[in-house]
Amino acid sequence: MDTTRRGLLIGGAALAPALAVAAETAVDAKVPPAIRAHLGVTENPYGPSPAARKAAMKALDDTPYYAWSLEPPLIAAIAKREGVDPDRVGLCNGSLEALSLLSAHFAKTGPIVAPQPTYATPLLYAERQGAKLDWIPVTGDHQIDLPALAARAAGAGCVYVCNPNNPTGLLMDPDALRTFCVAAAKSAPVIVDEAYIEISPDPVRHSMIDLVRAGHDVVVARTFSKVYGMAGLRVGFIIAQPQRVKQLKSLIPTHKGRPGLAAALACYGDATYLTGTKAYLEGCREKIYAICRANGLGYLPSFGTYVFVDTGKPNLAFQKTLAAMGVEVRVFDSPLHPTWIRVGTASPAELDIFAEVLPKALKA
Repeated sequence: MDTTRRGLLIGGAALAPALAVAAETAVDAKVPPAIRAHLGVTENPYGPSPAARKAAMKALDDTPYYAWSLEPPLIAAIAKREGVDPDRVGLCNGSLEALSLLSAHFAKTGPIVAPQPTYATPLLYAERQGAKLDWIPVTGDHQIDLPALAARAAGAGCVYVCNPNNPTGLLMDPDALRTFCVAAAKSAPVIVDEAYIEISPDPVRHSMIDLVRAGHDVVVARTFSKVYGMAGLRVGFIIAQPQRVKQLKSLIPTHKGRPGLAAALACYGDATYLTGTKAYLEGCREKIYAICRANGLGYLPSFGTYVFVDTGKPNLAFQKTLAAMGVEVRVFDSPLHPTWIRVGTASPAELDIFAEVLPKALKA
């Protein structure tokens, strides 16, 4: 593990080596410093549960062999926990794979309708495959504009929503989202990206999986990359109508890896672990809030592994300023948010670097 980037935590117990900063060896003074705080990504440095780590290590013994036999048990476990039939569960290599492939496939019949800003990576993938994107700006209070999305659903290839939204971190009212999904799904499949739903105040109420049980054309995407701390193992899944699961299977060209599948089965629904990782991430968010307040910056309270921050400065230029000081953040394409950056929860050590650098960057 790169100890210059992460303090390792297992099951909430910090091993936490001090953040070591590699000595600068470049001769060219113009070369920017190495990134010391990776806040542009939304990984979970809490890391996998002890059970997941143990299962992944044991699975290495069988890595000469393909992992087909590990897929049915994981599908069965997901189906049982979420109250759906196994044929409504489709595995993928991180939810990004399913989001990208399905949105590109659905876009063959019409544009992808989506809010802006949102997690655009899968949609931009679809655009590179020829999809047309129909962006709907969020409202003045940064909420996804469900009525505006609904108005564009007719004739769309699909409608995409991320809940909580990325980068705003805001959760939608679950009743309003259900009403929207039921109506929109009559015109086009609705993809609901729930990458961070497990750390919401009430995951069952906020999830749209019940609409899949009820037969609506809704595709719910989940991942083990975020809350379960397994970004490097690439495991995700969708819950959708059987025909949508079949479509996904027909589009995926690769096999899943044994360590990831074994780890996912070992940790899925682990209540003790989820309590620990949720508390850890909430602590990281609170630290970001405090840093923002100390520097007079506005921010949105988040339910994800990131915080959306208004720096008051043009975001692309400010991103470069921070990078020159060793801090990486992410910006999103949104005409309504020209001064906002997304700050990932990262590790406490990296957030300490952010706290040190931010005042200097604001004065630069």
